[in-house]
Amino acid sequence: MKSREIARRYAEAFYSLAREEGIVDEIESGYGRVVEALDAVPDAMTFLTHPLVPRGDKLSFIDRAFPDIPEYLRNLLHLLVKNGREGYIRLIYDEFINLRGEREDIAQVRVATAKPLSQADKDKLTEHLTAALGKRVKLSERVDPELIGGVRLELDDKVIDGTLRAKLAQLQAALAG
Repeated sequence: MKSREIARRYAEAFYSLAREEGIVDEIESGYGRVVEALDAVPDAMTFLTHPLVPRGDKLSFIDRAFPDIPEYLRNLLHLLVKNGREGYIRLIYDEFINLRGEREDIAQVRVATAKPLSQADKDKLTEHLTAALGKRVKLSERVDPELIGGVRLELDDKVIDGTLRAKLAQLQAALAG
């Protein structure tokens, strides 16, 4: 079975449970914090996926590193460790987000900017995207100083790159070619 299929099965079961319990927002928020923390500290993911680290140590790490996550999320993470699927944590989160978007008609738009957007800018962008897409929009923001300026939007497999870095690359290609 392919990785994405495995992740999708876990995500579907977890989404169904969260929906039944009425805690989808809480789960998404908590899971997002877990993934963000693991992305920020690559050694943490290396520790969780290393085959020589005992399961008990991995379970203790999860409990100590994420004391405030919802109990259902803690149970999922423990289940993944017990089933040797620690490496799927990020992929299951991505599938959970995709599944929620499909089921609740929410467009997940990733926004990359050189500096953090103000709340007013986020609200304005969300309003424009909601009107253009005809569905609710959830923004996930990433700050990347290398973009220099402008905004890069990603929705599914579509990318709108209005960053200064992209414009400079286009100009360089035009001058070279």
